[in-house]
Amino acid sequence: MEIKEIIYQDRLPKSMVSKFNYFVKDFLKEYSDQLDRLDFNEYLEINKEYEADLEVYFVKFMFRKKGKGGFFSLDETDNRLYVDCNDEFWGTVILE
Repeated sequence: MEIKEIIYQDRLPKSMVSKFNYFVKDFLKEYSDQLDRLDFNEYLEINKEYEADLEVYFVKFMFRKKGKGGFFSLDETDNRLYVDCNDEFWGTVILE
């Protein structure tokens, strides 16, 4: 899967954007095959720990695969990856 759009949380400090991007790219590199095998509307949650700059980051990735859709469907229209770090929401990544 490839990144289509990144929506950063408004309160995410500019100094953390590069870390956010690194976490997302690392996640996609490691779990891309697993994400591709998910069925429509399936959900996957992964917790990872990263160490950087003498700090530990506990990152939770929540992936939701888009649905089949339909005219009156409430399914997700995109593949979405929600990212929390140290129990704070950092942003959403839309994947294709």
